Amino acid sequence: LHDAGVKVVVCGSGVGDLAIHYLNRFDMVAVRCPSKFDLRRLSRVVGANPLARFGVPTPEEMGYCDELRTDEIGGDRVTVIRQWSSDELAASGVADERPAFADRVQRSPLVTVVLRGATVNALDDAERAVDDGVNVVKSLTKDARLVPGACAAEMELARHVQDLADQTPGIAQHAIKAFAQALHVFARTLGDNAGVDSTALVAKLIAAHHAAANEGLRGPAIGIDVDCEHEPRLLDAQQAGILDPLAVKQWAIRYATQAATTVLQVDQIVMAKTAGGPKLPKQQGHWDDQD
Repeated sequence: LHDAGVKVVVCGSGVGDLAIHYLNRFDMVAVRCPSKFDLRRLSRVVGANPLARFGVPTPEEMGYCDELRTDEIGGDRVTVIRQWSSDELAASGVADERPAFADRVQRSPLVTVVLRGATVNALDDAERAVDDGVNVVKSLTKDARLVPGACAAEMELARHVQDLADQTPGIAQHAIKAFAQALHVFARTLGDNAGVDSTALVAKLIAAHHAAANEGLRGPAIGIDVDCEHEPRLLDAQQAGILDPLAVKQWAIRYATQAATTVLQVDQIVMAKTAGGPKLPKQQGHWDDQD
């Protein structure tokens, strides 16, 4: 391995004492990465191919990184693997010492975000916020269409469904009206979380979305203003820049509808009995014990 130019060995299991002896002898570093997910990410960063065999890897199978060091973050020892930028590489003065196969390794788009918090709850909130932001960007790369947020899209959709119910004759009208009323749950939940009267808030939203004039606090983009401390607690979500991905709304309503229809299709419930044979009757005590 040393003659082939390998300086770092990344493995998924432990390293024996004899292997550590030879690694120290040839000034080589061994990094243990038990997670297969992290091992695939690391291989993608350095441009290497995971090998399931013992032997000397070829230059096409080996990866390259510009920096490998250990650091302490919040009392934990971590291993930092970085690819330098062109400016950092020029300032280091070691560009000529890079192997020939290192030129094919481009800077990977993978990064690691380190979060720190005073409490576990604060750290969980920060992790959830980063995860939501990344998922929104990922969703927008597939479908860039946006709709007004703050429950404006749900209330406008409920208005259209309600209009369809008024035009539908027969008993199907009641099912369509129930679907429109179910869309009001979003606004009720947001109002309850904001600490306001959700019933009055939903009534104001319905009046704003059914208004003919599209001016002021009227129109299809009117939503809930949770930061406002005075009435009517409404705002134009589009002008305020509160937008949600269309794909999120579409799939949420689709999954909720499928769950509701699945429950309604269940017409018989079979209860599972306890495993085993019939229970033995309880043994009664002797008649003389009652005296």
